[in-house]
Amino acid sequence: MEKKVYSLCEAVADIAYIAGYKNYYGGDSREDIAKFIGWAEEFERLNDGKEWGVDTEEEYIEAIHNFAESKIGA
Repeated sequence: MEKKVYSLCEAVADIAYIAGYKNYYGGDSREDIAKFIGWAEEFERLNDGKEWGVDTEEEYIEAIHNFAESKIGA
């Protein structure tokens, strides 16, 4: 699988996992999934080319958690 595709899929999965853990439900599961995909695309754009732990002190998992929680409103 292409690295960019995998990275996007990983971000979608992480955001969905975090949302589930936080009991997030916007009222329509299909709209929620569309949001998670959009959020993942935004996260990927904001962090394009970043090497976690090298270019920044923040690690990927910390960054995706902070990003998802800011979107969810947690």
